[in-house]
Amino acid sequence: MDPFAPLGRFVDVRGQKCGHSPDDTPATDCPTDATWHIMWNTDGDVGLACDPHMAEARRRFVFVDAHRVGPDCSMPGTLWDFDNQRCVYLDEPTVESAAAEQPANA
Repeated sequence: MDPFAPLGRFVDVRGQKCGHSPDDTPATDCPTDATWHIMWNTDGDVGLACDPHMAEARRRFVFVDAHRVGPDCSMPGTLWDFDNQRCVYLDEPTVESAAAEQPANA
């Protein structure tokens, strides 16, 4: 058995935009690529943020958890892995720590 994690292919996560929009209109959407995945509440409502807007969220709001955007964030069927600070699929070894009842797709 190979003790090393299968790294797989590199997935480009650029292009997932920050969800900050002060007036909730396309004209005020943040054009910056997202760097953070945020779980806003225990209902599993999630969003994406760039570094400056994540800093603002940390100052202004209470939220359940956040982690750096990864290749599985915002993909259908992923779960939020609180212990390892990432999104995972059911067949990954870290699924025991994932919140199966909380959807991670934004």
